[in-house]
Amino acid sequence: VLSAACSGRLTEDWRQQRGITGTINASELPGGWQRRPLKETCEKFQYGSSAKSGKTGKVPVLRMGNLQNGEIDWNDLVYSSDAEEIKKYELPPKTVLFNRTNSPELVGKTAIYRGERPAIFAGYLIRIQHGPESNPEYLNYCLNALEFKEYCSQVRTDGVSQSNINARKLAEYGIPWCPVEEQREIVRRVEALFKLADQVERRVSAAAARADKLTQSILAKAFRGELVP
Repeated sequence: VLSAACSGRLTEDWRQQRGITGTINASELPGGWQRRPLKETCEKFQYGSSAKSGKTGKVPVLRMGNLQNGEIDWNDLVYSSDAEEIKKYELPPKTVLFNRTNSPELVGKTAIYRGERPAIFAGYLIRIQHGPESNPEYLNYCLNALEFKEYCSQVRTDGVSQSNINARKLAEYGIPWCPVEEQREIVRRVEALFKLADQVERRVSAAAARADKLTQSILAKAFRGELVP
């Protein structure tokens, strides 16, 4: 879904309805699209707080473990009560967070903070402040697509146990950009498809549980001799 969303395939019919022409292939973006560095469509790349956090406090401090599958995981939190730190690193809603330091396979994780509760962010994260030409939800989808994961693997700097991608390399990534109106349509379609996928997953899990019970029932009958009276 994310690959189709960030290549223009997902909204091909939407463009046709508006008379926007252009073909899509492996190396060419559709009409109205272009590849633009993040530094052109985003206004700021800010490193997080390096202050020590505690198990209790006024405001949660989001860390790399809180970025999961493009969303914020509100488990395993630490906190800060430092007024100066809270003011400096307070997150506005619809902020995209990028994990700049982690293991080689996890560095580059990205998630969106939607303002569920007040929070600040730790030093291993980078806050991406989007500009007027960038929808934050679309930005988050693009930075969770396979294409960006491959970019991260190419530009990361590997250490003994951790890898790093600094703000400069992040800002140079050429995001597949389209007008904001189409970005909003892409977000709407992706959300609908993800909702459908969740429904399918729940049905599959329920069916698997029923099948497991059925298998156990058949085996029980078999060993009681009830299958071959």
